[in-house]
Amino acid sequence: MDQPFRLSLYLRRLAQHWKLILIPTVVALLVAALLSWLMPVRYTASTVMVAPKQQLVWRWTNKVYDVVDIRSDWRAEVLPLVKTQATAEKALAQVGDRLSREYTVDQVLAATSVQSGPGSTFTIRVKADHAEDAALLANALAQALPEVVADLYAGNVEAFQQAQEQVNEGFAEWDERWRRYRSTYGIGLGFTGDLAGVGEDTIYGNQSAIKQELTIKSSQVAELKVFRDKVARVLDGLQQGTGTPSLALLDDAMLARYGLSRTALQPLSPAQQQKPLADLLTRVDADLNTLEEDLQALQAHTAEILQEKEMILRQRGSWYDSIKALDEKLIELNVKRLVEGQRVQQVSKAQVPTKPSQPNWGLNLGLALAAGLLAGLFLAVVAVYFGPGS
Repeated sequence: MDQPFRLSLYLRRLAQHWKLILIPTVVALLVAALLSWLMPVRYTASTVMVAPKQQLVWRWTNKVYDVVDIRSDWRAEVLPLVKTQATAEKALAQVGDRLSREYTVDQVLAATSVQSGPGSTFTIRVKADHAEDAALLANALAQALPEVVADLYAGNVEAFQQAQEQVNEGFAEWDERWRRYRSTYGIGLGFTGDLAGVGEDTIYGNQSAIKQELTIKSSQVAELKVFRDKVARVLDGLQQGTGTPSLALLDDAMLARYGLSRTALQPLSPAQQQKPLADLLTRVDADLNTLEEDLQALQAHTAEILQEKEMILRQRGSWYDSIKALDEKLIELNVKRLVEGQRVQQVSKAQVPTKPSQPNWGLNLGLALAAGLLAGLFLAVVAVYFGPGS
């Protein structure tokens, strides 16, 4: 018949196998101490961030609307951004010259960990060989994260500014063409506006040159047409024999231009007058055709000038409208970046750790002690169970 179980007797039997309990415990402690001694020293710096629930929604109407959404946890969108290349690059750009050694982006990402905390908080931890490096990198990541969030949700400012520079270059090109045009043709021909850098004499000189040439050509054509009609009337009367029209219709100045005069024509008979008047009509027709061609060419040139002016102003105005539109969008972009970027804030700044986080001698030896005792007790229990008298 089996004897009843007595705890005190069982413990005394276990104590008889104290070596089985002691040896695994000592071995575990020695192994833990060796591993801790071989483990590289690391320092961990932590900073606490807060990502409050979304309170504002931006709409592209240059307004911010209040929206309270208690269901969404915005940390789920923010936490992955901590361990991104953009965040690490911005962080290294801030503190790269103050670190004890050079770090790569991959090394920073490998040394960084993120953990959610109570409420809307989360913690960024960075491990490094030097305590100062860990604190610098942790704070740099905390400062870079809002910029990355703003770039993601509001647009990259550098890309926007690059587009704005291209638009400004386009406007400057057409604005210079407009200045050259006005300095060449003035602001006449119905143009209005001020011209900087060109004297008023130059403006009025260019303006009057074009206008005067058009006026002179037009008046010459009109004057020559009237004179031609008068010559034709006089010649037609002489040829039809319906009477002798008065030579007084013909202008002395115009006759003198072609080497004739009334005093020389009046003594001649009607038949004799026809020959010089016919020659005069032919010469006037030839001059009139030449003047009309010159006038048409000048009018065509003026039309080209006006078309060029309209094209330049249209292109210049288009680029100017783009500049104004981009200026307005830049205001919207900055407001949105402000709204989105401020939603992530650093609550507590990372401090320089006073002791290394790795190796953790206390934790390692404590775990080794517990594991060794459990292993030793297991061996002692097995020895008692299978030993003599069991």
